[in-house]
Amino acid sequence: MTNAITPMPISKVWLKRSATTRCLSSVLALLFLVAGQLAQAQSDDAELDGVRAAIQKNLPDIAIDGLAAIGVDGLYELVSGGQIYYVSADANYLIDGELIDLTARVNLTTARKGQLHMALINNIDEKDMLVYEPETPSERSITVFTDISCGYCRKLHAELDQLLDGGVRVRYVMFPRAGLESQAHRDLESVWCADNPQDAMTNAKAGGAITPASCANPIEMHVALAEQVGLRGTPLIYLDSGEVIPGYRDAGTIVTMINQSSPM
Repeated sequence: MTNAITPMPISKVWLKRSATTRCLSSVLALLFLVAGQLAQAQSDDAELDGVRAAIQKNLPDIAIDGLAAIGVDGLYELVSGGQIYYVSADANYLIDGELIDLTARVNLTTARKGQLHMALINNIDEKDMLVYEPETPSERSITVFTDISCGYCRKLHAELDQLLDGGVRVRYVMFPRAGLESQAHRDLESVWCADNPQDAMTNAKAGGAITPASCANPIEMHVALAEQVGLRGTPLIYLDSGEVIPGYRDAGTIVTMINQSSPM
């Protein structure tokens, strides 16, 4: 007896072909999208290569640590030595200043610098910082360039408990304002080399006697970092969001700023 073959209904055949067609269409669309993105990326790379070549020709002594389009016609962001500049495509014009988005009322340069500087700061291991921890473990922190002889540094340190109670870790990077080999440098070294550096710093900033001590320390590394971020005075405070506070700000305001931001 011959086995009968039951024909598939036309509607099911159509559905099967339709599903296959849709699948192929999706794959083709994805391929076109990827191809378009690759072409755009290659075009962007070629564009930046041209700008980079122009910079190397016109500004041969400047190190190009980063180069990117910023969405402003004719301008590119040039990062060099921790600083931000803006350069034209032909590198005939260089802007050393701040770029402000007037529509959004945002200083784009300040925000970008904060991100770059926090990346530099976070390259330093916390074992090479003087860190104060809240009683309740916290992931939020501020990093402060500080000096013992700085009046506003002392004022901020007097509010340390308020910062810690607000869940803010305080990380000190030491910057002797009088320079390396100064008494300020020796005092900071003595604090770092004390049996309890945190207590020694608190005592020193309260005007207490500093017991001389010497040991391996990260102060020269801290000074080099200060030069990279363009420090002009202490305290210089960085929130972990990348926001920069150039000078003293009371502890309550800092805690509020931390709570209203997200870590970078």
